[in-house]
Amino acid sequence: MSKALKKLIVEELVADYKDKKNLVLVNFKGIDAQQTNVLKRDLSEKNINARVVKNSLASIAFEKIGISELGQMLEAPTVVATNDDDPVELVKTLKKCSEEISGFDIVGGWVDGGLMSVADISVLASIPSREVVLTQIVFAIQAPVVQIASVFNATANSLCQVLHAIKEKKAEV
Repeated sequence: MSKALKKLIVEELVADYKDKKNLVLVNFKGIDAQQTNVLKRDLSEKNINARVVKNSLASIAFEKIGISELGQMLEAPTVVATNDDDPVELVKTLKKCSEEISGFDIVGGWVDGGLMSVADISVLASIPSREVVLTQIVFAIQAPVVQIASVFNATANSLCQVLHAIKEKKAEV
């Protein structure tokens, strides 16, 4: 590969990755064509961009972007997976794929401006999805309101029962 071509590839990688908030590095070794097709389909359904990179060129690009620590994680053939929407969804999807496909191993990443190890990514993958967390928050906020409404309803119901009993006693007299 000529120096000019390498320079163009590095410039393209820098342009692609400099504004990305979430980058996860995954080693892939010994993955067959069928697994690759399934992987591509799964990732594209989740709006995850995955690109096989030449480690030396990716390392240079990461250094130019200012995340040279990420370039130090590159060892085997590497896929760089990115998305800007939800880092939890990104790592959950990649972790699921790594469990299903042998040789597809998460190495580390750069998520929301911070370097992440494999252990950090595993912790992030265990967090519920954004929708689940939002639902939990809504229920947590809603629970006290529902309890207060139940208390007022019970008080009003008791008052009605007392008034009804008084009415019945007066009707008997």
